[in-house]
Amino acid sequence: MTDRHARIAKFKTVASQRILVQDGPKGTEIQNQRLTDADFRGDRFAGHSHDLKGNNDILNLTQPHLITAIHREYAAAGAEILSTNTFNSNAISQADYGLESESYVLNRAGAKLARDVANEYATADRPIWVAGAMGPTNATLSLSPDVNRPDYRATDFDRMVAIYSDAARGL
Repeated sequence: MTDRHARIAKFKTVASQRILVQDGPKGTEIQNQRLTDADFRGDRFAGHSHDLKGNNDILNLTQPHLITAIHREYAAAGAEILSTNTFNSNAISQADYGLESESYVLNRAGAKLARDVANEYATADRPIWVAGAMGPTNATLSLSPDVNRPDYRATDFDRMVAIYSDAARGL
């Protein structure tokens, strides 16, 4: 059995016995840092064509030490589940920043940061799990974004499946 499979089995056992404590919001902690657009860009995206301020998920790549520090604060405070900093790491949400091609990489990096901290703080008596965060997009399948074309949809089900499958593979 792999470590991953053992962690899942242990999670199911412990979760069936008691309430587990999950970490808190990443966004609030990130906002408290008062980061500039240059901070969000880092060296990797210094010349990128779009503003990146507010793209909290890009910090997995440009400011990993910041995201790691947030995970550590929650783990030290007793969180047993660390959620990844990947709420908007899908191609539709990242398109607002011209980074739709980075979805997989963002999810992979976000999962690694959380897993590394979980491994650092976990003990035999106090395991820490990682939950992959997958939030909604700003596109909808049920309503038209154009009031003059009620039958129009900006995306379709198959595209949503592909987008979330890519994010899940990264996680």
